[in-house]
Amino acid sequence: MNKEFLQSLREQIKSGTVTEQEPMSRHTSFSIGGPADVFVQPATREEIRSAVYCAKEAGIPFFVMGNGSNLLVSDEGFRGMIIQIGKNFQEISVKDTVIEVQAGALLSRTARAAWNAGLTGFEFAAGIPGSVGGAVRMNAGAYGSNIGNYVIKVEGVDYDGHRLSLSGSELNFSYRDSSLFGLDAVVTYIYL
Repeated sequence: MNKEFLQSLREQIKSGTVTEQEPMSRHTSFSIGGPADVFVQPATREEIRSAVYCAKEAGIPFFVMGNGSNLLVSDEGFRGMIIQIGKNFQEISVKDTVIEVQAGALLSRTARAAWNAGLTGFEFAAGIPGSVGGAVRMNAGAYGSNIGNYVIKVEGVDYDGHRLSLSGSELNFSYRDSSLFGLDAVVTYIYL
């Protein structure tokens, strides 16, 4: 991997982590996968933006992952950079009847936070593995409900480094789908 790229990346990722040749088997629910050339776990919205922007500017292929649930990675690994929106980016806060969730938070923890705050309706998500960001992107659901029914808005960053904010209705949720699949963007915050 290009040393200038790695140096620039490390200068911008201060709170999170940057590792080389990270075995992806440590980060997937199936415990399989060879090493990623570069593995980044950003801890702030700005670090997510910086990681995406650095990769794009350097022409480095990158893939954004959440919790690694149901993710298959080749034993040969990934030639490029994997950005995991996960353990370093999973805060949940409840204000009145709105839940603000960082994209790396687990669905099960978010359902528990809603329950503890006396908010009902989100119980369907308690048993779904994965992060809230990934769940929103693919409109995860169970027991006749889906997360798209609860999304007020999402915030994120596009691959050019610009912030974006989309309302739930702008995401065009359908069965296991949303308009996020058509966007070159990373979801950072979700409001439920």
